[in-house]
Amino acid sequence: MPYLPREIVLSRLSDSSNMNCQIRRRWFATVAFITLLGTAHAENVSTAQVPFVGCRAIGGADPEPSAAPEGPPKALPGQAAQAARIAYYQAVDGPGVFAPRGWQCQTWRGSHGAFIIVTPTAPPEIIPPQSVQGPGVIAIWSSGGTGGRFEVAEVSARLFPQVMADFIARVKAEGFPSPDFSKIHPFSDDQYTYLTPRLVKFTTPAQHEGIGTGIFVPSTDPVRGVVSLSPGDGRYPDLLQFDIRLSPSDDRLTRALIDLELQCLRASWPSC
Repeated sequence: MPYLPREIVLSRLSDSSNMNCQIRRRWFATVAFITLLGTAHAENVSTAQVPFVGCRAIGGADPEPSAAPEGPPKALPGQAAQAARIAYYQAVDGPGVFAPRGWQCQTWRGSHGAFIIVTPTAPPEIIPPQSVQGPGVIAIWSSGGTGGRFEVAEVSARLFPQVMADFIARVKAEGFPSPDFSKIHPFSDDQYTYLTPRLVKFTTPAQHEGIGTGIFVPSTDPVRGVVSLSPGDGRYPDLLQFDIRLSPSDDRLTRALIDLELQCLRASWPSC
């Protein structure tokens, strides 16, 4: 090993020490910056809120429409980028939905369950409701323990025949006039993606009849959405169907609203 004068050794040790200090300072600065970004992102996600919009409800035992309720803003986790375009709509009874901000809503209720329609202009307060020919957001809640069991059985025969076989058989055994459930199958033109055996995403193509049409009538734009059975294996499960049709230019908003509906169904079925 070559001999190095004491002055050179001390100089190199000093340089090395300075370099280590610089590396440590840069490392701590980087960690602090990443932590700050993460904190800012978390706060952005958790504090994003959208307005609550109360909807009138008609139908049911009460002949008078219920007044539109008031409610606090709704948190919008994970969709802060779209928050300025979204509001939450709900009546006193029935499901609530996230939908485009500035639209108007109406809920229909009865022994079968309830459903809400949100459209750019106010849906007429008539029974049965008018078909929706343009853009809109619809959520239909069907009660498996009341008159809604026929709708639950029919949709289940189309989308969940194995999971709901016992329920379908019980409804059929009641002897009331109902479709031949054994002849009900998925719509051939629909696209289905099963997220669980009891939860499915769908697309009904433009100008086609499918699971997404009924209140919606076929148009030049597709209908997308989700269908979900209530959690658990209860004897009388409920069913929630969420339908949305926006213009192709609003595809990001459509995907954000579907994602929010899935979060609601997973966290607090049937609504947030």
